Amino acid sequence: MVTRPSVKNLDVRRFGGVHSYMNTISYSHYAGATFSKMLRLFALPLVTLLLVIVDRFWGVMGGTHVNMLAALAIVLAGIPHGTLDVEIAAAHFGQKGMAGKAKIIGSYLICAAAMVLLWVVLPELALISFLLISIVHFSRDWRGGVDPFLAMMVGWALVALPALASPNDVAMIFAALTGSQNGVVIAAILGAASVPAALGSLVFAYWAFSHNDKQSALEVLACVIAALLLPPLVAFAVFFCGLHSPRHMADALRETGALSPFKKAVIIAAVSALSLGIGVVMFLYQGDVPADMGVVRSAFILISTLTAPHFILEYLLSDKQRA
Repeated sequence: MVTRPSVKNLDVRRFGGVHSYMNTISYSHYAGATFSKMLRLFALPLVTLLLVIVDRFWGVMGGTHVNMLAALAIVLAGIPHGTLDVEIAAAHFGQKGMAGKAKIIGSYLICAAAMVLLWVVLPELALISFLLISIVHFSRDWRGGVDPFLAMMVGWALVALPALASPNDVAMIFAALTGSQNGVVIAAILGAASVPAALGSLVFAYWAFSHNDKQSALEVLACVIAALLLPPLVAFAVFFCGLHSPRHMADALRETGALSPFKKAVIIAAVSALSLGIGVVMFLYQGDVPADMGVVRSAFILISTLTAPHFILEYLLSDKQRA
């Protein structure tokens, strides 16, 4: 006898403020579905716990090679979820023709080039801008039905807590990004500003648990624990690779449902290859920087360069939805 699923409620997911409606399905007797739900619920906390145990007993998470691998993982996980932005923008703004897509691509390139120029001319301002954009961008992962202020606290905590827990490591990374000791000052300010965000994140977790959203609560707690107990790059990779990028990639695939899977695959592969090529150029021409820190530096500058137009698209789509 086949057990039929029953619809429990209507869950609203967002991509840049545009709603996509998904039914939450309850399989009361289907063991496979129960296992899948439990896996989604506990996968990130379990991975975080495993990494913390490995780091505490063997102390290998802060090594040079691990940091390089974490930076590469951030790049490889981060690039794909923005590769369909042009198609998404074209669909939502009625620019599906070649001329319209050319305008969108041109706007993207101008925005990305402006971010690269900012890193060259005013790296401190580029770093601060990237941190602020990241806080707002990451907060959107938890804005479905929750107070935007609490969601912002979570985004703030994910960005700032590593500077409190590992001040020397973050200071070293920021100094490499800015090319001066001003990066150390920025890291110190960020760490000092992290405490209210951490408290806000705990309030969010309590709110989520009390509203029967255990998954969001466990996700936030796992990411906060990672930020406090793991080296900064590893902690960021836990959130970015394990939660943020897969979630936005799934949203992007849904938003481009009219495209064939083959065309999506071609676009994702082509844009990813182009972005990685730009990253390689950044690494080769960044001057006299040690190889390990050069990988980290070029990875973050590349991600910030790609994030700026991606973030603007999210804002425009959100503004369009409100209108």
